[in-house]
Amino acid sequence: MIPKWGMALFALWVVIDGSAGAEDLDLHEDEVKAGFVYNFAKFVEWPEDTAHAYVNLCIVGDSPFGFAALKAIDGRRVTQDKQLVTKLLNKSDDLTACQIIFIAASERGNMAQLLKSAHQQHTLTVSDIEGFAQAGGAIGLVNADGKIRFAINLLAAKDAGVLISSRLLALAMIVYDEHNIPLK
Repeated sequence: MIPKWGMALFALWVVIDGSAGAEDLDLHEDEVKAGFVYNFAKFVEWPEDTAHAYVNLCIVGDSPFGFAALKAIDGRRVTQDKQLVTKLLNKSDDLTACQIIFIAASERGNMAQLLKSAHQQHTLTVSDIEGFAQAGGAIGLVNADGKIRFAINLLAAKDAGVLISSRLLALAMIVYDEHNIPLK
């Protein structure tokens, strides 16, 4: 179990470094991924008409995050007045209360439908499915040389009506432009 101060230090390090290996701070890969998603919430703006008291992270499918990883980020502040709330959803659950949807690999077959629904709801989409950002997801987690990195699809973010901070864009391994062409 990671103490709260350890997760906070790790979260800060992830934002500064932009990558993390599961071996760092003796964290498991699911905890590293959860730390990334938590930090994404800090660097994304949603349309004002979709403002909520919380930033709801909804996980669709078989969660890649263990209980400890979800507990470490649940209730953490993402802004001065908003906390992150994690929710595990069933396939039939409504996505309207979600600001971030993590699409698990078990939902690869439903990915196109989930992306369409999420974009209509002004929801940031995140996944560790291979090629997720290139396939239309906003942020794809990528395992590159044993480190977790991320790719961003600007068109997907724009379609969802979310604005991704330039600070987060600068840390991305790949950024796909509005024509789905890699910028870096």
